[in-house]
Amino acid sequence: MLDDFNWLLIFALIFGSAALSVLGDSLGSKYGKKRISLFGLRPKHTSRLITAITGALIALGVLGVMSVFSQDVRTALFGMKLLQQQMYDLQFQLTRSEENTAMMRVNLAEAAASLDITGFELASMRNDQLLLEQEKRELEASLQIMREELQQLRHDIKTLKSEAIALSANVLLGQSAFEPGMTRAEITAELSALKQRVRLNVLERISDQAFTRLRDVPVEFDAETERALVEELASSDVRQYVRALSGENYTVGDNLRVMIKLESGTSVLMYREGEPVYRKFFTNDGDDPEKILHVFLRELRNKAINDGILPEPATNSVGTLDGEAFFEAVEKLGSITGSVIINAAAKHDIYTEGPVVIDIFFEE
Repeated sequence: MLDDFNWLLIFALIFGSAALSVLGDSLGSKYGKKRISLFGLRPKHTSRLITAITGALIALGVLGVMSVFSQDVRTALFGMKLLQQQMYDLQFQLTRSEENTAMMRVNLAEAAASLDITGFELASMRNDQLLLEQEKRELEASLQIMREELQQLRHDIKTLKSEAIALSANVLLGQSAFEPGMTRAEITAELSALKQRVRLNVLERISDQAFTRLRDVPVEFDAETERALVEELASSDVRQYVRALSGENYTVGDNLRVMIKLESGTSVLMYREGEPVYRKFFTNDGDDPEKILHVFLRELRNKAINDGILPEPATNSVGTLDGEAFFEAVEKLGSITGSVIINAAAKHDIYTEGPVVIDIFFEE
């Protein structure tokens, strides 16, 4: 530890101070004995002044020597105020830094807590999303099941309705033609025959739909309409038709009563017996003859309606071709190769009310 001291500086200061003390004492004694006066002072006071100056020189010498050899002394002598100010500034900055650090720690703790909360909320939101997606899938599955059930229910309702309807509205149940000049008695008799055919037709249709043979079904006609119709037919000078149609949809039940509406109009000769009703050229390139014949009959129906033939309101048909005649025509058409003209000729005179009854023949 003693090795750390600057012994050279210490000894220099001691010997320098001693030399200056001896020198000052000698000078003081010398000037005191000679009773020399400086600045008008008494010799005693002059001696004291010299001693004081000598002490001051010693102090200045010590300070000078220490300042030369020690940076710390120079700093303590000439930079203490600056050091103190810097210390105060540093202390203030340190305090501010500590406060900022404490504030940052608080903010960091709050941020960490907020981050934990946010992480928890995010996890909760993810769980909620998974639950919502699961509920969505379950709802979609339930919706699909409900759609299938609704479709099945609609099908069942449609089936029940179709099965429950024994007789649809606007079904043609019978028709008759009335020539000009017929008497009221003849007209009444023909109307009665038409009504009887209508009753039998109604009974047959409802029995077929109900899968049981019914013995009687009440069929009613409007008496006022029937009387007006007799007067109209009796006074007409042209051929007229009367059609009997079902009034509405009817279902099988205890209170089943079928109302019939009668329609009349002028009956005009549309096609004469043997006259072509429709003909069309086909190229048989191996197509299904049954399909070709169906297309031909559909076009024949459209032409007859455009010509003025009254179709049946419920089915929009103008007549029927019995099955035996149809398949005979299919067989003949299938035996023909290449181009062919299909002809439909009126089997008898055909009027406005129809039906269109035809014979089919082919021209190669």
